Amino acid sequence: MNSHWESAVRILAECFDDQLESLRRSLIADFAIVSSVCGNVYTLLAVNSELKLPSLAVGHDFPCRDSYCKQVVRSQQMLIHTHLEKFTHRILHPVFTVMQPESYIGEPLWIRGDVVGTLNFSGFTARPRGYCDQAIAQVKGLARAIEVELR
Repeated sequence: MNSHWESAVRILAECFDDQLESLRRSLIADFAIVSSVCGNVYTLLAVNSELKLPSLAVGHDFPCRDSYCKQVVRSQQMLIHTHLEKFTHRILHPVFTVMQPESYIGEPLWIRGDVVGTLNFSGFTARPRGYCDQAIAQVKGLARAIEVELR
């Protein structure tokens, strides 16, 4: 992890851990993750969860070839999935092998005009009713606040 991202990890831990936890609980998600995506590498910059999975720790890198975060970066917009079981081709991705989530909401993080990562929340249960407008606005709002601090 380069020094810029080491600084980002420190800022995220100091300034956003409580907000990540609060929003994760509000969304009934099992994981809140802030990541950087550079080329085909997905790096965990912040992880908030009641579950402690060693493979999902800050600083870990994963190939992001077919990840939902890669889709967020490519599309440059929020991605929402409320029932991931039907997307069986994603199960082989290392993050999904570890987590096996059923729901996902991810927002791009912009720095100086480029998407550099994501803020995302995932859970082990499907969300048949999706995410309400307020929840979507909260995810977007937290992403904007994180961007300001990471600049």
